[in-house]
Amino acid sequence: MAVHPSAARQKLKVLVRADPDVNSIRIIVHGCVSPVNVHGLDLVVRRAASLAPATDVTLDLGEAEAWDSIQKDLEAASFVSRLAPGMPAAMGLRLRVIGPGS
Repeated sequence: MAVHPSAARQKLKVLVRADPDVNSIRIIVHGCVSPVNVHGLDLVVRRAASLAPATDVTLDLGEAEAWDSIQKDLEAASFVSRLAPGMPAAMGLRLRVIGPGS
C-alpha cells in the first residue's frame, strides 16, 4: 500500500457548532481524512444528527485534506448509506458536505 504524504497526520481536529435552537449543526474538520479515520466522522455525524430530528447538519471539510482514494466516501450520500444500518432515521438525515479544499 502506498503511503500518502500526509499519512503521519492521521488525527483529525473536529469542532461541532450548533445554533441555540439546534436547527443547524456545523461540523468543522481540520487535518487529513484517510481510510483509517473517515469512519470517525461517521460517528460525529450520527451524534450530531441525533440531537434533534429536524436538524440540518453541515460537514465542513473545507479546511481539511483528504486522500484521493476516499473522495467518494466523503459525499453526503456515502455518509447516509454508511449510517443507515445503525440509524434508521439516517434516511431523513439532512446532510450537506463541503468538500476538502473548497
